Amino acid sequence: MSQPPFLLGRHNLRWNTILIVWSILFLVAVLTDPVGAHTAGKMQLSAAPAGPYKMTVWTSPEPATLDELHIALAVVLAEDASPVLDAEVLVQLIPADGSLVLEEPATTEDSENKFLYEAIFEPATPGLYQVDIQVSGTDGATGNTSFDLEIVDDSGLNLLYLIPVGLGLAAVFLLFFALRGRGASERLESQ
Repeated sequence: MSQPPFLLGRHNLRWNTILIVWSILFLVAVLTDPVGAHTAGKMQLSAAPAGPYKMTVWTSPEPATLDELHIALAVVLAEDASPVLDAEVLVQLIPADGSLVLEEPATTEDSENKFLYEAIFEPATPGLYQVDIQVSGTDGATGNTSFDLEIVDDSGLNLLYLIPVGLGLAAVFLLFFALRGRGASERLESQ
């Protein structure tokens, strides 16, 4: 009588099951995307001059989609790179087609990292946008910088949701055959 193709053995089943579960957990941790909001994402500008300030700007998610768009920025003084935490920051999303301009204040209250300002948008249409950032310091100093951002329609199936589902199905499949193999080995031993 031939053995099943996936026979783990009765004595090794527990260790093999533990190994399979830990391997799947490791793959889920490594392959799935961490939460993309709150200052994680793609750096758009790095120490860009803006009057007496320099700004570093990140956007998330990457690519920018019609879902919740986070724009996080660090503002520092150009002369000594000390952080500016009490400025008024206004972020505008200006569509290339000239339609409705979206405008949000960026605050440190909206950011998990209190050294960064963050503005949250929900753009209605995909396309090319100009992101314009205006900073006004408490001393009256102002600065402005901008960059272009392509926003895509991500209404299709998100592959990041399929990875954990696929890994879960693989775990169920492996455990099924592991338990099936255990029963087969016991039947072989009793013959």
